[in-house]
Amino acid sequence: MMTVNYLECSREHFIFIRPKTVMGDTITIKDVARELGIHHVTVSRALRNTGAVKEETRVLIKKKALELGYKPNRLARDFRNKRSNVLAVVVPDLRPYFFSKFVSDFMETAKEAGYSVMIFQSGEKPGMEKDIIDSLIGYRVAGVVASVTKDTVQESHFDLLKEEGIPYVFFDRAPEETQASQVLVDNFKGAYDAVTAMIASGKKRIAYISTHYRHQIFRDRLAGYKQALRDHKIEISPDWIIEGGFFMKDGMEHAKQLMQLEHCPDGILAVRDEIAIGVIKYLKTSAYSIPEDIAVIGFDNDPMGIACEPELTTVQQSIPCMVGNSFELLLQQIKQSTILFDKKIIEPKIIYRGTV
Repeated sequence: MMTVNYLECSREHFIFIRPKTVMGDTITIKDVARELGIHHVTVSRALRNTGAVKEETRVLIKKKALELGYKPNRLARDFRNKRSNVLAVVVPDLRPYFFSKFVSDFMETAKEAGYSVMIFQSGEKPGMEKDIIDSLIGYRVAGVVASVTKDTVQESHFDLLKEEGIPYVFFDRAPEETQASQVLVDNFKGAYDAVTAMIASGKKRIAYISTHYRHQIFRDRLAGYKQALRDHKIEISPDWIIEGGFFMKDGMEHAKQLMQLEHCPDGILAVRDEIAIGVIKYLKTSAYSIPEDIAVIGFDNDPMGIACEPELTTVQQSIPCMVGNSFELLLQQIKQSTILFDKKIIEPKIIYRGTV
């Protein structure tokens, strides 16, 4: 139970007869997979009698392996079964401050504990994420911490790690259907508190600039924004909710769109700091006074926020806390040689500066 405290020739033209061993070239699992036109992971599962493989497929694979003269390499098997001192971090994008800072801090934490770290970027593409997880089996890493893509709903490809006994922990973003260990931020509360802070400063027409991404964390922030307005008896105007891009230029464009409304907002909450900085840039070039005319709050506590004038008020997600909890959960699983199911929620904090 989870507890809460993320130049190939055509076979039509050539008959290729390959000896079982030539100059030490032994038949491998990938050779069997290539002959059958299936993934080598499926072959591995079938030959080890593990994982979800149809019985007819399993029989076909074993027959082909016998035909080709495949023999398990005991030395390689023994090597795979040993734990390495390498951990892997998988993130959707290294450009945002949040992910780059997490990776940097995690590497330092792991180094102090005697581990090396491999970094992988999925580019927000589920297919690439699956390829990365597949490759981690071959690298035989000791453990994995991952933040999934915006479109990853299920964790089925992570089951490969589970089958190989490789522990993993999700941070910040987890598949919506998972029982794996997770370290998440209370995004609902972060947005709720940010809107409440602007209302306390006298703002009544508060807009929200989000992203077209549909992951749970963004839905939670939108829900927190809306609930704060409801609780303070403030009307929610569809015109004040914009979904778009993820970067500074997007913030500038969306701020322009909002300020051209007949009833323009006097407060803007942005889903991340880089968008909020774009908002500030547009407002200043358009002669708006911040925060007198309009207040602005972002998410992530990006250092770029203190380079603004005025400095950006932001919702801080404690990266040190997230790193510490993620590493602790992963290390516990590594030491106990077991897969744990735990969930830790980190409470966000508003860092007040000059835009509210």
